[in-house]
Amino acid sequence: MSSSYSVDASSPPHEGKGNGFRLKPFTINLSDGVPHMIDLAKRTNLAINGDYLAPNAGIPLETLVSLRKELIDNFDWETEQQKLNKFHHFTTEIENRTIHFIHEKSHRPGAIPLILNHGWPGSFLEFIPLIEKLKDDFHIIIPSLPGFAFSSAPPPNWTIHDTARVFNTLMTKVLGYPKYAAYGTDWGCNVAYSLYANFNTSVRLAHFSFLPFFPLNSTQLAAENIKLSPLEEFEAKRYDNWATTGNGYFVEQLTKPNTIGFALYDNPVGQLSWIGEKLIDCKSDITVPRKRPNMCKGLIHELEPIRLF
Repeated sequence: MSSSYSVDASSPPHEGKGNGFRLKPFTINLSDGVPHMIDLAKRTNLAINGDYLAPNAGIPLETLVSLRKELIDNFDWETEQQKLNKFHHFTTEIENRTIHFIHEKSHRPGAIPLILNHGWPGSFLEFIPLIEKLKDDFHIIIPSLPGFAFSSAPPPNWTIHDTARVFNTLMTKVLGYPKYAAYGTDWGCNVAYSLYANFNTSVRLAHFSFLPFFPLNSTQLAAENIKLSPLEEFEAKRYDNWATTGNGYFVEQLTKPNTIGFALYDNPVGQLSWIGEKLIDCKSDITVPRKRPNMCKGLIHELEPIRLF
């Protein structure tokens, strides 16, 4: 089935489009703040040794020392900034809040608009390596969640559904895509799920890195007479490990965000410790019962044949 609407893929949007949403190009320029960040990192004193710390109690001291040294000695922000600015960045005003996003349009007629929703401790950066791999088949839209990167902070009591509503406005009214697909990782899964659940006349297909639901515990599984596959058992064990020893950050950020926010403000080494520990944990060496499919190929394989557009 061919696409039911046409999309001008000749160029990204320009200022003046966007139906009054103050859509305009955006260039990343944080160079002025880098010397201050490096100076703070140099003046940060770390513990002399971590021998008194229990194993698996968080980021190892030697790892943090190494990350701090890498930041001070080898971090080249100008090069990184130039790489990021090769893509088309924009900001727009939706519900009186600034939303930052990348918009890379495919030159293929009938390409599917695809919004990629990041989570925490990620950002739009986590999808940068996918742009060129997906752009042959999709128009790529990568927004920054409210409060992340260059998007305005959300007000109190803001919910995932509020973010989904704003992102649907971005896709349908600002960029003019009446139908599109959604993908999400981490909190972005919740956003993508809300998009699909609440705006399914526009969001015709959603793909998740995980489902935003808590799994059944062993008692519930036994009561339902459900037997897990080896992969499901592996994933259930990983969830149990997270729930017992890995969710301290989640509880702190959920219940006392001011406390950790003030502690990390203007504190680059603190950020390295707080966020680095989670990224290292996510990349830890684990043995998966079966090989997972490549995400890029999976997206193309699953979305391309389903021409709901």
